[in-house]
Amino acid sequence: MTKTKRLRFKLPVAVLTLLLVASQAFAQTQVTGKVRSEAGPEPGVIVFVKGNAGSGTMTDADGSYFITVKGPGDILVFSLMGYKEQEVKVGNRTKIDVLLEEDENILQEVLVVGYGTQKKEFVVGSVSQVNSKDLLKAPNTNVSTMLTGRLAGVTAVQTTGIPGGDAASLLVRGTSTFNDSSPLVLVDGVERSMTYLNPNDIETVSILKDAATAAIYGVRGANGVILVTTKSGSRGKAQIVYDGSVSFDTNTVIPDLLTADEYIYWHNKAREMDNQTPFWTPERIQSLKDRGLYAETDNWALIYNDYGLTKQHNLSASGGTDKFRYFTSVGYMNQHGILKNTSMERYNIRANIDAQLSKGLHYNVNMSAANTDRLWPGLSMRSSSGTWQGEFSPLRQACYAIPILATEYNGLPLGYTNGTYTYTPLAALETGFQSEKRWMGEIRSNLEYDFTALDLEILKGLKAGVNLAYNFDYTLNRNYLESFQLYSYSATTDQVDQKTSLGIGENNFNKSHSIGYNMTIRPQVTYNHDFGKNHVSALFFMERYTYHGDTITGYKTGFAEGSPIDLNHGEKFPSTAASGGYSNSGRFGAAGRISYAYDKKYLAEATLRADASYKFDPEHRWGYFPSLALGWVLTEEDWMKDIQFLNFFKLRASAGILGRDDTEAYLYMQTYRSTSPSITHYINGSPTSIYYTSNYVYNDLTWSRTNTYNVGFESKAFGNRLSVELDVFYKLTSRILEYDDTGFYAPSLGGNNPVWMNTGKVDNRGFDMTVSWGDAFANGWSYTVTGIIGWSRNRLISRRLSDSYPSYRAQLGQPMGSYYGFHALGLFQTQEEVDQYPQAPTGWAEVGAIKYQDVNGDGKISSTEDFVKIGRSSTPEMTFSMNFDVAYKRLSLSVLMQGATLCDYVLCGTWSNGNMDNTMYTRAFYGGGNTLRYLVEDAWTPEHTNAHYPRLSSSTNANNAWLSDWWVRDGSYLRVKNAQLAYDFPSKWFEKTPVSSCRIFVAGTNLLTFSSFKYIDPENPGINNGYYPQQRTVSFGAKVTF
Repeated sequence: MTKTKRLRFKLPVAVLTLLLVASQAFAQTQVTGKVRSEAGPEPGVIVFVKGNAGSGTMTDADGSYFITVKGPGDILVFSLMGYKEQEVKVGNRTKIDVLLEEDENILQEVLVVGYGTQKKEFVVGSVSQVNSKDLLKAPNTNVSTMLTGRLAGVTAVQTTGIPGGDAASLLVRGTSTFNDSSPLVLVDGVERSMTYLNPNDIETVSILKDAATAAIYGVRGANGVILVTTKSGSRGKAQIVYDGSVSFDTNTVIPDLLTADEYIYWHNKAREMDNQTPFWTPERIQSLKDRGLYAETDNWALIYNDYGLTKQHNLSASGGTDKFRYFTSVGYMNQHGILKNTSMERYNIRANIDAQLSKGLHYNVNMSAANTDRLWPGLSMRSSSGTWQGEFSPLRQACYAIPILATEYNGLPLGYTNGTYTYTPLAALETGFQSEKRWMGEIRSNLEYDFTALDLEILKGLKAGVNLAYNFDYTLNRNYLESFQLYSYSATTDQVDQKTSLGIGENNFNKSHSIGYNMTIRPQVTYNHDFGKNHVSALFFMERYTYHGDTITGYKTGFAEGSPIDLNHGEKFPSTAASGGYSNSGRFGAAGRISYAYDKKYLAEATLRADASYKFDPEHRWGYFPSLALGWVLTEEDWMKDIQFLNFFKLRASAGILGRDDTEAYLYMQTYRSTSPSITHYINGSPTSIYYTSNYVYNDLTWSRTNTYNVGFESKAFGNRLSVELDVFYKLTSRILEYDDTGFYAPSLGGNNPVWMNTGKVDNRGFDMTVSWGDAFANGWSYTVTGIIGWSRNRLISRRLSDSYPSYRAQLGQPMGSYYGFHALGLFQTQEEVDQYPQAPTGWAEVGAIKYQDVNGDGKISSTEDFVKIGRSSTPEMTFSMNFDVAYKRLSLSVLMQGATLCDYVLCGTWSNGNMDNTMYTRAFYGGGNTLRYLVEDAWTPEHTNAHYPRLSSSTNANNAWLSDWWVRDGSYLRVKNAQLAYDFPSKWFEKTPVSSCRIFVAGTNLLTFSSFKYIDPENPGINNGYYPQQRTVSFGAKVTF
């Protein structure tokens, strides 16, 4: 072969080799860049190679991305909700920056509404929505508390910080009935509690506030609807996310009690004011020391840990293709309360799958399960709301125990006795336990066919499917109380006596099982199509709901020391050793909704739902709930085009009827009861039990009815930087089910029974408003400020009330929950004032006691004649919040300030007779124990006559215990509810690792609180003598995406 021929041969081979090497090198090339919009860098943009969604990635906090491509012919797709999807050919570039263009306007945002979704521009009802990005700015353990201050029209009040019981009570637009005012909560369209959800699984939470949006739920929608939507997979390569945090909890407020020296001084002074000999003389104190009884004891420190500790770990995986998408997650939460022996542990698992089974056939299934394990002291006497009550609860014991006694004596607990109870908080923690184990499971599946796949013009936009949901809930409760010996010291006798523990006669154990499961089946048809400028969408479905529940409880006493704690090992069965019950319920309904839009200007929507409830007689079983809503987008009108600063403006109005079936079931049926064993009847000479009618039959009871009216507007201006939404509403609830409390009873063979009637009536009015302003700058700064305010005020129009109804009732024509009592004129300053005072209602009048007004001037003070309105309800009429989001490049700060006003709480109690009762907040040395500092330092004495609190005393004066405006406090407050400082590391740091992004953060909850009364947390309006305080939390965490 000649040299020339060899060259001709080698040259093509060399070129081919270079091409192959170059192509292989390009296959390993990464394309990088940044994605921005007019608002600034856009995180969360999905970037993938067209035709290969599994190759996708997402932009990080500053809009940066990197992705591997195979060749210059690849096309990158950039996708983000609210913006037009862009396609960019790679070519020979390795850096591609993209500027996203808004999809017409940002109002293309999709809102979750009843049984579906709608573009925000077409929504004519009142809907508030928050996404997971905002919800997770503080790592709370409970979803309900995360909603505080985030949504217009929602009142969230958290009254306790107990692990597992710290859920907030939620109201949508206040209270419109004197029965249950709780909103309907649905998770992925299925009715269930939010309490045990993993917050990291949530995508959005929507609030349906008016008839246009809630009427589709008929009987269940009168108090508003909360829709929780969990996350689903998106097309792109598999993405694994770890999100973890550790939180440290301390109390927001605890009672400011006296120290040992302060207690000795003030108790002695109080007895001197009572003309009694002081207890705590130097000689007695020395005697206590000599007998080993004295110690300077901080009783709160005995029952508290230094801090509560919460750990959360969440791991999720998501991704998919055009035909299959998935989201799976596992979560773990471990919470140890600041009160010793309180804890909660929770496990969550979830799998949400979307599959395109064939052309037009789509299948979705959501599966989740949760397991919780809660523990608290046996003597806590925890109420359903999570508050701690009872003379024997550790928190109440810590309030009353005196700070000058040792905690032990001769090897046994030592407590202080007032003659009735012995207070020893440390022992109260060790008297047994209460535990709750709970297992919950859910599966929801939806099979839907899109008839558009048939390529028939008449069927375009038509879909038909069936939705099936099943929920399972099993709870095991165990409560063990252990009797033990202790010593009690009496200040009256100066003696120590040995006695049995805190009211527990003998060891006893209670165990209960409850199981409940429900099933919902819903076939439905939807239609969505455009006819030129006409847009039509429709929905029709039928829904059947069934529930089955079963409970059984066992109780046993006489457990030997050290024996296993279960029913098999007790020795005695009390007369109430076992009980149980079984329940069934069901509901059937059908509904339709049709929406119309012309040229995106004129909007209309009509809804009708029919429901049947098992609670009513068949002739009154059905209820019908219609609604109508209209909308007008003014900015689509030609004559509005010249207003350059206004980007969007929509007016809307709605009216409709909602209902409730909140009454006892089967009142329309005759019930029977057998005679008790103590009543003997003889038939043919033989003793036997007989059955008799035990109720009055009500055939005409029916649904309560809520007429709801709403008008509002939505606007965006100044380049969509300013956003304003305002709604004004009025609700009239009539035919509220109630029983007659005026003393009239219906006769039956079993005795008199209260009469049930559809006679109650309440109205409610108010507004809610959201204002937001945001901007971004080329230098990397961006900010958003969002303010929310809501106000609602109800009025009781009709209710059958007896004269003996409690004083905190709502009088006709006044808001429900208002307080009624005496008007206080001040404190008696002289004996002459006391002598001229009308007859006291109870107790006695003395110098330094509260002086009440004789309203009707009859010469005596009477609760039936002289009570007046003294305070608002403890439920706030107005709530507000301000959220600040500031970011500079990869550093971001978010602060949520939240508060409430137009509400009051009363320091005295009302549980004795509805009119009066002292509490540790109104009477010094309540129960004979320790006392709050302000009750003695600012009490009336001859040297301190301009005091804020009655005469210093160690004894009881019932005169001061009456419900009066002397004890009313303004419930207004403002708090720094949440704050988060976060940093996103540059994605280029992880180019050679599996990590695609990493964020670290420090966050806080309930950091600062401002209120006029600093001695109790303002969100705990129900005063009792010892409660588990709300928690101030500081969290550290990280989020890593792989």
